[in-house]
Amino acid sequence: MKMLRTVLLLLFGSVFLAQAQFDGPGSPGVSASLIRLFGTNMAFTAQVEYQLLNRSNKETVNLPMSFARLDNRIRVELDLARMKNEVRSDILAQFKPLGLDQIITISRPDLRVNCQVFPKLRAFVKLPMPTNEAEAFVKPGKMERTPLAQEKMQGFTCTKYRVAAYDEQGKPHEATVWNAPDLRDFPVCIAIKEGSDTVVMRFRQVVFNRPEASKFEPPAGFEECSDMEALKAGPATRYMVKNKTTTKAPAKSSTPATKQKTDPAPTKKK
Repeated sequence: MKMLRTVLLLLFGSVFLAQAQFDGPGSPGVSASLIRLFGTNMAFTAQVEYQLLNRSNKETVNLPMSFARLDNRIRVELDLARMKNEVRSDILAQFKPLGLDQIITISRPDLRVNCQVFPKLRAFVKLPMPTNEAEAFVKPGKMERTPLAQEKMQGFTCTKYRVAAYDEQGKPHEATVWNAPDLRDFPVCIAIKEGSDTVVMRFRQVVFNRPEASKFEPPAGFEECSDMEALKAGPATRYMVKNKTTTKAPAKSSTPATKQKTDPAPTKKK
């Protein structure tokens, strides 16, 4: 998996780090293989907890977010002020002065675009989605599920599966998934190995409704920027002047003296 492809991908794309390992490298956004894990649940909203656990099963990153799906359209909202990051504790200090700490990611494979929206700046950037990536959302993909056990997860009695999704070259990408039969077989937890670490996505407060279509469009009245550099040179710079903020030099990465223990990774019975 291409970890830290860019600093911004670490932030607003970190919610999708799992998809890079599960579906191979691609543009920022949600992969088709990850979406296939939702089965026939084509419209819903949920709260998601993204975790990164190290080889000792200790949490190094925790990022809550809001998730919405309408057919093949995806919307993810996150606020970096809510993120816990032992790897880069200075992340918020780097992005908040620029107004980049609140982010909405909208994936539109029908338009072959991923849109990054920054509400504080009232601006957005459209990033092209590769054709093969967009087509993967509508093409039936090969996926195999092997039942492993019956376990409690997120308050539901779930069937634990080992899932293998195959790319165009026939290479399998594996994940462990907990599906809740009492919740329309929804995957309430997804775990993916990333080297010695584990990426975990836990879904809570799942509501099966059809979100408004307007939620999957850039907000009316927001400024469109050609790329991130243009956004930083324009809306972000104006934001800093208006709010009299300045950025700080990135802190050197260091290992914390003590680390808090977290619940075990979802690889054992709960």
